[in-house]
Amino acid sequence: MNTAKRTVVSVGLLAAVGGLVLLQSRGIGASGTAKNAAAQGVTMAEAKGTKDGSGVMYFSHEEIAVAFEQSLALYDGVPEKKNYRVSVFHRDKGGEVEIHKKDTDVFYILEGEATFVTGGRATGGKETAPDEIRIATMEGGVTRKITKGDVIVIPANVTHWFKEVEKPVTYFGVKVQ
Repeated sequence: MNTAKRTVVSVGLLAAVGGLVLLQSRGIGASGTAKNAAAQGVTMAEAKGTKDGSGVMYFSHEEIAVAFEQSLALYDGVPEKKNYRVSVFHRDKGGEVEIHKKDTDVFYILEGEATFVTGGRATGGKETAPDEIRIATMEGGVTRKITKGDVIVIPANVTHWFKEVEKPVTYFGVKVQ
């Protein structure tokens, strides 16, 4: 899928964020201290939800609340040969530089504040999963302060890094291949 189509799909999937924002406005959010399993190269547990005969997925507000507390994947389409995954994440501290060779990331920040760096130069690193590289640090790049309500789209093969987390960050993430 080319970059333009990936971006269109990413933005379309991001529309689902509206429902999560509604949940947030009703006081359902994440203030837990769960570690970001994905950032540590750990397979994320997946929320159960329900799926009807037409393929529509539904997650109750109770399950969404748990997902935010535990950094759960809501949907991992890879085993089903889909080109996207939907997850919620919580970070209490900075992480490693990430490079996804095939995935575009779309993040919607629900709460918190962090220093986020994209596009820097990184050398070395280790492959933590197929087409996924982690590196301790990088040089240069564009530094942004991200906070509640911000959306950032990171194309495949672009370095990105939660360098510092000033206030614990909870965000909704969509990965599109």
